[in-house]
Amino acid sequence: MIPYDEVDTLNNRRYPRFPIPGVGGIVVGPEGVLLVVRDKEPAKGLLSIPGGGVDVGETQEEAIMREVREETGIDCEVIRFLSTADLITTDDEGAIEFHFILNHYLCRALTSTLKAESPEAQPMWIDPLKIREFDIPPRILDLLMENLDDIESLKSD
Repeated sequence: MIPYDEVDTLNNRRYPRFPIPGVGGIVVGPEGVLLVVRDKEPAKGLLSIPGGGVDVGETQEEAIMREVREETGIDCEVIRFLSTADLITTDDEGAIEFHFILNHYLCRALTSTLKAESPEAQPMWIDPLKIREFDIPPRILDLLMENLDDIESLKSD
């Protein structure tokens, strides 16, 4: 059992006492869909959509625009809400290691020059029709495929 009184709940998202609100953005530009290699757990090292936690006093829309800019260097605008998902992972002993409630948004890229947040976090533009060729976690791939028509429409705008 994790001694919760020893966990810094403000700065450490592992072993939370409560679910953590977060956002993720399907960001679309003329070059394709914006994906990034995650440099943090959960799913460190895997391709995902940019996103992260919502800061106190920040709206979800502000959070997704900030997270996209921090992780990729891309400025974006939020088009619309897409879906909500739970991300719950357990450790080897069965304790809840991460618990996020994630709201996903469709966003339009306003810039296109990529800038990685860290050497491990590599952002990239991917052609929406080639998404299946990449090693993307199933829940993210499903999210992208469910919204492929909107992605293609926004890409051609």
